[in-house]
Amino acid sequence: MTLKRHEEYMRRRAARRAEMEAEADDEVPQVVDTPEPEAPAQDEIAQEETALAAPPESLELSEPEPEPEPEPEPEPEPEPEPLLWPALRRVVLDPKHLAKHRLISATREDPAHVAFDVLRTKLLAALRTHGWHRVAITSPTPDCGKSFVAANLAISLSRQSSVRSVLMDMDLRRPSLAHTLGQPDPGRMAGFLSGDIPLQRFLTCPEENALNIGQTLAMGLNDRAEPYAAEILHAPETGEVLQDLYRRLAPDVVIFDMPPALYYDDVLGFRPQFDGVLIVVGGGRTTAQHIRDVKARFGTDTPLLGVVMNRAEGESIAKYGY
Repeated sequence: MTLKRHEEYMRRRAARRAEMEAEADDEVPQVVDTPEPEAPAQDEIAQEETALAAPPESLELSEPEPEPEPEPEPEPEPEPEPLLWPALRRVVLDPKHLAKHRLISATREDPAHVAFDVLRTKLLAALRTHGWHRVAITSPTPDCGKSFVAANLAISLSRQSSVRSVLMDMDLRRPSLAHTLGQPDPGRMAGFLSGDIPLQRFLTCPEENALNIGQTLAMGLNDRAEPYAAEILHAPETGEVLQDLYRRLAPDVVIFDMPPALYYDDVLGFRPQFDGVLIVVGGGRTTAQHIRDVKARFGTDTPLLGVVMNRAEGESIAKYGY
């Protein structure tokens, strides 16, 4: 019995093995022959190599940008001739005389003196911005107070010890600054401009004083009217003498008290000697047409540094305005 069961088991096992082998043969995938890709032709290869070798059309080689040039170093500030400022002749400025002639920047008792300090600050800022030093002060017509403004502005400037300033009375037809400042024998401006009077003999400085008017202010005054004022101002000797003054004193600001701009041609002839102009107009005296005429006479090549409204003539000095 046992032998028969064993033989039966072996037959079933052999039959099962045969079935499994038959199923495995049915699941073998068929292999399909795939043709190999054709190799590209030689001319196509050459075209592709040429295309790769050529640079793209959108890529252009440009010249390299030049390196920016270094900014030039600022020129050093000019220095005055050693010992020249201390060698200038000292003069006394009388406080009572200055107050009598309304030099409010000197006594500082009138609150209107602040207007000149403001004018000083604005003027210095404008000059430093442009590298200028020479300022002409004029007016359209006489009696607008241009000399009044020039003297007060110069005194205000003198209180800044770091600022060297020069006040020059260039109204040769009607000089007035010597009288205003109380200087009875100032010398002759025409003699200085011609070179006959040396700089150190002509220019003066304030003596040490209680008003704190600084000794960095040099004054070139005049007490003699000149009938040929325009010719003196136009003369080449005048330009040479002034250039010598700039070189030796190295002033930060030079104030020229000029004649009225609409009278004669003095100011126009002196144009090469100043950098900008300050126009003083008289309250109740100067018209809008006067100002237009002055601007037209100077033209567009003369920088206008400002217009000062002077209401001092015939009115309270406290109404002075800028």
